[in-house]
Amino acid sequence: SIRTKQAVAAAGQSHLVRIYEDLFGAIDIQVAQLLINQSDFLDQEHWTSIKTTINECLALGVVPIINENDSTNTAEMRFGDNDNLAALTAVQLEADALFLCTDVDYLYTANPRTDPNAKALRIVDEPWALQVDTSEEGSGMGTGGMATKILAARTASTAGVPCGLINGQHPERVLSFLAYGLDREGPRNPGTPEPNGTFFLPMPQDGSVSDNRRWILSLPTTAAIVIDDHCARALAGKKSLEPTGIEKVHGTFEKNECVKLMHNGSEIGRGLVNFTSEELEELCSAQADSNSDLDDEQSSDLSRSSSMLMACDHDNVILTVDAKSLGVVY
Repeated sequence: SIRTKQAVAAAGQSHLVRIYEDLFGAIDIQVAQLLINQSDFLDQEHWTSIKTTINECLALGVVPIINENDSTNTAEMRFGDNDNLAALTAVQLEADALFLCTDVDYLYTANPRTDPNAKALRIVDEPWALQVDTSEEGSGMGTGGMATKILAARTASTAGVPCGLINGQHPERVLSFLAYGLDREGPRNPGTPEPNGTFFLPMPQDGSVSDNRRWILSLPTTAAIVIDDHCARALAGKKSLEPTGIEKVHGTFEKNECVKLMHNGSEIGRGLVNFTSEELEELCSAQADSNSDLDDEQSSDLSRSSSMLMACDHDNVILTVDAKSLGVVY
């Protein structure tokens, strides 16, 4: 039962930390334990407090051991897997890099255990557009599989954090990534071999990603807004989301809730909405009905009026794809 699992998790937490204390103690490094759940990320002030605590630990030379609080978590408040938790923590801390451990040497185009034609992917230039077959189950040794690792890599990349995937039996392979370089510029020195693992490059940024956008990226989403071409290009051009560009609303949400922004069937961003789903549907419907009975000049006036009521403000939107893929060059 869930209660038994929570009790077992509570008993096991002290044993796990003791192992970390013994291992790090061998090299005279202290550790700290942070147990969190998804609800800790819902409030921005609390999210910032966690970030401050972790950074202070690091400043004191203490290594934080971060894990999900399985002793009190419910199914609704779980991150779901450690890959997601690791990515969100890396985004939160503006980490130099994120490394995910698995039981294979690389990400492959298909499962190499069952498909002899599977090819290893060494460098993934566009994690947000990656399409590979992850239908086969993994080893069952953890809470996530290859699909969750790809999602984690995409999350990190969105915030400009490079991500490496390595075989957990060979942790020293992290050094090959450091030798290669952790940015989009290619190898640090000519002739440096590619990393011994899969390297997900960080998404190009035209500036630093604000704390507010990092927090928005960590929020769970259960609803989506479908937008048109013009609106997608406007968002890529650092404009706010106008109701006139919304084609459809999927799901229900409250004001200031985080939703996915969809375009041509794919997610292109996340945003905090200024309306409830019901209000936004009514606004879009009213505009559609009005536009059908108006001439071009009247329709243009209505569009300008509606644009004053932004569905999502620019500061509350983070793109999850490269702006260039939406036709914007910076």
